[in-house]
Amino acid sequence: MKTKVIRYGLLFLLLVLEYYSRAQAATSFSLEQAVQYGVQHHPNIRKSDYELDKYNQKFREALSGYLPQVKADAAYTRNLQLITQIIPGEFMGKPGQDAAVQFGTKYNGSANIDVSQTLLDFEKISDQQIAKQQARIGLLDKQKTTEQIIYDIGTAYNVSQVAFLQQQDINGNLYKTDSLIAGTQSRLDNGFAQVLDLKRLQLERSNLQTQLQNARLAYEQGITLLKYTMAFPLEQALYIDTLARPALTQERISGELPANPVALQLLTARDQVTELSRIQMQRAYLPKLSVNFKYGLLAQQNDPNLFRANTTWYPNSLVSIKLSLPVFDGNYTDARIKQLRLEHRQNQLDIVIQQNTVAKELRLAKDKLIINTANRSSTAASRTLAEEVYALSYIQYKNGYTTLKELLDNQTAVRNAQKAYLEAILEEQSARLELLKASGNLQSLLP
Repeated sequence: MKTKVIRYGLLFLLLVLEYYSRAQAATSFSLEQAVQYGVQHHPNIRKSDYELDKYNQKFREALSGYLPQVKADAAYTRNLQLITQIIPGEFMGKPGQDAAVQFGTKYNGSANIDVSQTLLDFEKISDQQIAKQQARIGLLDKQKTTEQIIYDIGTAYNVSQVAFLQQQDINGNLYKTDSLIAGTQSRLDNGFAQVLDLKRLQLERSNLQTQLQNARLAYEQGITLLKYTMAFPLEQALYIDTLARPALTQERISGELPANPVALQLLTARDQVTELSRIQMQRAYLPKLSVNFKYGLLAQQNDPNLFRANTTWYPNSLVSIKLSLPVFDGNYTDARIKQLRLEHRQNQLDIVIQQNTVAKELRLAKDKLIINTANRSSTAASRTLAEEVYALSYIQYKNGYTTLKELLDNQTAVRNAQKAYLEAILEEQSARLELLKASGNLQSLLP
């Protein structure tokens, strides 16, 4: 039986060493590396990049309104039947006798170039300003997407870390139980223990094996979720830091955190678009000025070959300046301006509400972190105390000063303390993550 205990101890050690060797051979990530990988590879980030490119193209579209507009056209026409018109006979020296006359030639050709340039149009200027602001909104949308990915990765990473540590605790408890089984079997063989004691320990070991299987499943599920949030290939092995140190330390979020979350920035940016749209509608009352130049060539003949050397092409050209001023549009512009003013007031209220929400969430996140940090410290002390009590009771049991039931009760207390400690670690890590999210500082996790 002692050989069996040693075998299980060596097996536990080999499992730990195997994990670290695999972690070195396969892909291993710290929290910062996991976040960096996710931001670089997640398809939602690429979608945000495409959306940002669309906003940049919208700015080019708005800018085109103030650039020259050049058009060119050419036409070749064959009149199957010429237009016939009735002309009074007086024009032909035959009073009172109308005559049917055909006008034009059978073949016509033309080529024209048309150039127009906007000289003054305040609405188009507003288009450019709105396009710039929309590009800023695109950047904020990308930041929002990035922060959500970072938050999801941090949550999955913390869960996986705690699940791995839970396996270590259970393996340690299995080693202790196997040691008890070996000692009890020896005492039973010598007539100093009861069969019931051995059965209790075997039942305890069976329960621990079930817990270990559940912990392994929780770890594998956590790793799968982490791969998904990182956009990491699900079929490849991935290993993480095993809580040699917490992924989120106090130093990383110490000091006053500026509460400027992206949701508040988005509301402000969208309100600025509303204001620019209102200014654009007001500018619709202003005059518009543009200039146009047109040059063309025209050939008319009854010979289908218009491109021979002796074809006569008649030039034509014009220059025009156009000034337009709206007079009355049925109160459409006025109604739109008033709608945008009301929308701006709504936006201002939304910003105030969001500011209050941010202040509330930041306060709650800070309080939650303080409480959970204290809970982790107290559960760590309780765990240490429970392990010390168990160690003393184990010595007393071996010397015959206490019963197996008391020893198993103390072992149960150790397991409960271990579980409470791991839950406290997870809650504390989650609280740190919530605080970074509430203050708009999740990107500080990027290396």
